[in-house]
Amino acid sequence: MRIGVNTFPLHRRITGAGRFTKNLLRALSEIDRENEYILFLRKDNAGYYSIKSDNFTNVVCDITRKFRLRRIFYEHFILPRLSRKHDVDVFWSPSDIAPFRLPCISTVTIHDLKRFVLPYEFPFLERHYFRMFLKTTAKNANLIFTVSQSSGKDIMKYLDIPADRIIVAHNGLDPSISEEEGIPFDSLKRIHGISSKYILFVGQMIRSKNVPRMIRAFKRCREADEYDFVLVGQTGAGWNEIEHTIKKEAYNSNLRERIHHIKWATTEHLVSLYKHAAVLFYASLYEGFGFPIVEAMACGLPVITSNRSSMPEVAGEASVLVDPNDEGSMVQALSNLLADEDKRKNLIKRGYERVKLFSWENTARKYLAVFNRLKKSL
Repeated sequence: MRIGVNTFPLHRRITGAGRFTKNLLRALSEIDRENEYILFLRKDNAGYYSIKSDNFTNVVCDITRKFRLRRIFYEHFILPRLSRKHDVDVFWSPSDIAPFRLPCISTVTIHDLKRFVLPYEFPFLERHYFRMFLKTTAKNANLIFTVSQSSGKDIMKYLDIPADRIIVAHNGLDPSISEEEGIPFDSLKRIHGISSKYILFVGQMIRSKNVPRMIRAFKRCREADEYDFVLVGQTGAGWNEIEHTIKKEAYNSNLRERIHHIKWATTEHLVSLYKHAAVLFYASLYEGFGFPIVEAMACGLPVITSNRSSMPEVAGEASVLVDPNDEGSMVQALSNLLADEDKRKNLIKRGYERVKLFSWENTARKYLAVFNRLKKSL
């Protein structure tokens, strides 16, 4: 069987769907030697997502992410032709949107329904493009993969897809996180200008991450007076609100000096940031999965996260759950965890056990089982 893979929407800087695709393709290449994979790549992301294996063919197309309209045209009109040319039996789109009118079986991974649940997060044109094409993709796909039971329920609710067309396969832990030792703590402090005691948040600076509320909760928490708050992630649509919150809350206080923003951290630095923090503070409003929760648990860091969407499903009993709209609840959780060393140790122990559930090999085996089942229907 020949499986086509659409990498056209994926960014060169590997985050989110890109990290998911890269890790899953690598795991599939390790466990599947029978099926053939045809990877359709842009010329500017081929170096990131191509796979060197006997049963993988890398087809590099003369398009880049920079020219979005041309990329979208290629995705919906040229990719179906290329699929026919390469005799693709099953086409898999790992980043939410699939080409329409494919000449073969279509499968897609829809990571979340944030554009439906939190529409204000996105610019008007982007929001409506994705909402329209997500509905078309879901309607046309033979099967839909997703990364959590929570996202599966959202797909049923917002896209009107029956449960028997949805396959849930949790994401795995990036092996680079578990294998990396990290840089020495003294180097970490010197490079990033942080103190010895800090609370950590990892994620893009967008509105749904709820960072302003976490900043206010951090300021109100007396037990956190001796801690810094380190924010790791690229600036996004929520950054102006974050800056405004810091400016407002820093009045007559030293809050500004205690908040550090690191736009981008290498894996080596990120692992050290996880390992030496006091707690991961991740009270997001919505997540399809929530990679930082799993990464923190793997690095021995206790987690405070939200009691909604996928976060309780991923964190299980290895975290403290809070209402992300209730700053008082967040303050109380942070106070209790910073003051109770036994509770921290218990959560760390539970996290080490919990993270064993999240393996890219397990994810790849679920996908492969579905691909092989589809093979029988050809």
